[in-house]
Amino acid sequence: MNTYCVRNGQIEVGVIEHEGHEFSALGATVQRRHLTAYTRRINGQIVLTTWCGQVILACRSEVVERFWSDAFAILFRLTKGRFVVGYCLGDEGMLFRGELLSDCTDEEARRSAIQISETFAELDAEDESADWGE
Repeated sequence: MNTYCVRNGQIEVGVIEHEGHEFSALGATVQRRHLTAYTRRINGQIVLTTWCGQVILACRSEVVERFWSDAFAILFRLTKGRFVVGYCLGDEGMLFRGELLSDCTDEEARRSAIQISETFAELDAEDESADWGE
């Protein structure tokens, strides 16, 4: 099995070659205010990485709310009243989807993280139901 990444600007595609077949998936992306990345736990903190594991955001993070599925809402504190907030499927090697917020308070960032997470949790539940034919 061979894995590698292909980058084009702010978009990454992860590729796995296995038994003569090639599988690819969208990796880490940054498009305007929206961010897709993967989680990793380093020294007790959750950081965001590319599909291949390169750290792209390592700063103070706070888990805002945990969901029944082990997914959670999280916020990353940047400088000057900015935050990256969003939804993680887990804290090690799992998908993160979120966005950059500017000029807001901690409480506004927490509410946004929960709102974004609820939206993505609904989409994931719909996808899971479709997979099981429900």
